[in-house]
Amino acid sequence: MADRSEFRFVVDGVALSQDQKVAIATAIQKAGLDALSGAAQAKLVNPVYAGHLNPTLRPEWYGIWVVDGPIGHELGSKINDIGFYQ
Repeated sequence: MADRSEFRFVVDGVALSQDQKVAIATAIQKAGLDALSGAAQAKLVNPVYAGHLNPTLRPEWYGIWVVDGPIGHELGSKINDIGFYQ
């Protein structure tokens, strides 16, 4: 089984508008990707990035998923079948 790491940022007791939540999620996604390649110097082979900021589909989750290695390649190939992956 592949390695998996999950990182969370939780804000409790602060009322945020939907626009504020999206702005925070966008900034956290960018910071996470920058940390992965910059601070952590992770060597990704062929990553697939799946992000989500659509509150009507999944209002409980604002995040990004980075999938690499054989699973990332398999997922990317399936996505390529519908024309989105290179």
